[in-house]
Amino acid sequence: MNEAVVQGPGRPEPERRSATPRMKQGAARESQLPETHTLDLTVIMPTVDFGDDFTRSARRVIQSIARFPGTAEFIVVLDGPAVTPPTWLDCSSVTPLATGARRGPAYARNDAAKAARGRVLLFVDADVELAPDVLDRVSAAFTAQPDLVGVFGAYDDEPAAPGLVSQFRNLLHHHTHVAHRGRATTFWTGCGAMRTATFLDAGGFDPSFSCPSVEDIDLGTRVTAAGGRIVIDPSLQCKHLKRWTLGSMIHTDVFGRAVPWTRMLLSRRQWPATLAIDWRSRISALLAVLLITALLAAPWSSHLRTAAAVCGLALVVCQRSFYRLCFRKRGPLFALGAVLLHVTFFVYSSIAFAAIVVADAVVSPRRRTEAVKEAA
Repeated sequence: MNEAVVQGPGRPEPERRSATPRMKQGAARESQLPETHTLDLTVIMPTVDFGDDFTRSARRVIQSIARFPGTAEFIVVLDGPAVTPPTWLDCSSVTPLATGARRGPAYARNDAAKAARGRVLLFVDADVELAPDVLDRVSAAFTAQPDLVGVFGAYDDEPAAPGLVSQFRNLLHHHTHVAHRGRATTFWTGCGAMRTATFLDAGGFDPSFSCPSVEDIDLGTRVTAAGGRIVIDPSLQCKHLKRWTLGSMIHTDVFGRAVPWTRMLLSRRQWPATLAIDWRSRISALLAVLLITALLAAPWSSHLRTAAAVCGLALVVCQRSFYRLCFRKRGPLFALGAVLLHVTFFVYSSIAFAAIVVADAVVSPRRRTEAVKEAA
């Protein structure tokens, strides 16, 4: 390996496709790949540094490739200027790249995909430690299902970071994916694989997402709209190493997820009942908002105190499988804290959603009017 991380491919980024045409899917499309794609798997990991979480995540990938009975490579993309990588990355299975400037994980993953030689791309975040059997399971899934174009897994139920918020946030993500196993209309780059041909046909990730956001959801939506079959397989397990605070959770959920996701849904006028926006979550969000509203007004009305109790009980019933998980893993005090954090999560997510919807309702007619005037 070179002393410095090599610069990523300089070809222009693929443009975002608002509507992806239907295309040949699955293993049938792989025969049209260039002859350079001779490996079974390419693992892609973007990172902004070579810190402790990256070290733990990347070392697990290298160990997994060494045990993998097929052929695989590992592409590490430094999102930023090229620097000298750690010496332990100096092995035959690793290819280091750098974007040259901070451009975001979507751009970095696209760069790696251009250099990849695998017929399947396995995207892994730099704060995620794969279970030892993930590469084998991914390879087996695509071999057994020729029509499968994408698959992604779930965090395990033993988050690495201690603390109420970290444990809650990672267990919530785990539960969401486990509860929605099977066919999906989205994608996830924490631990998600896609056939290289499908990824390239879709134009890759939208590089306009310059920060970690919903670029994976956007890709999954485009791929499935074109007829591709993506599934959630919770047996593809990984451990999330991220440490959450209440502030970082709210900021990420609002500005990194709720706002861009709502804008994406509004632009496409599609409201799929999947993952965090399934009907159970929508009802729970409504109950959480009603609960907080009733509690704030409860001093002036005994009826509202009763209404708050009813809403709280209904919310617990609606989310009972998640709260049972919290109770089983960490006990009653943690489960109580999880309920309070979950209510908070539903309320601020609902406020963000409502704000974007209202803003779109106000701004969109104005833009259409301006467009008509310009056309005239």
